[in-house]
Amino acid sequence: MNRSFHELFSRSILISVAITAIVLGAFSSARAHAKDSPDSRLDGDWVNIDPNTRGIVEVIIAGKEIHPYGACHPTACNWGVIKAKSFAESVNSSEISKLVAKKFNSFSNIELTISRETDGRLRMEAFTHFTDRSGRPDYSTVNYFQHRVSPIAP
Repeated sequence: MNRSFHELFSRSILISVAITAIVLGAFSSARAHAKDSPDSRLDGDWVNIDPNTRGIVEVIIAGKEIHPYGACHPTACNWGVIKAKSFAESVNSSEISKLVAKKFNSFSNIELTISRETDGRLRMEAFTHFTDRSGRPDYSTVNYFQHRVSPIAP
């Protein structure tokens, strides 16, 4: 009987260790996956704070995809969904702080860098390189965005 108790005790310990390893493995896997996910603080529907901008008037961010709209008239130009690359603050950080996306047009290449300001605004820097041999100089702009405020239903 004493031997059965020790066998049962040993098996219980082994089962506990196995369960603990499985649970801890699941948590570390979730943490590893979180490192690959962009910062949700960048997600949302953002509107340029400058109503007279000639650049991007709105951008919708969802994970590593951005959907900018340019200043065209009478309606904004739909740039389509663009895949972005995410960057952390440092090699030791898992928090994503910037997105970088590239848009290739028939006449220009545009690189967008997106980050969040300490005051909550979204900062977008756009670098435009003309490829159409028009002689126009390449240029960069910085624009700031705020979350779109949804109307409250009555």
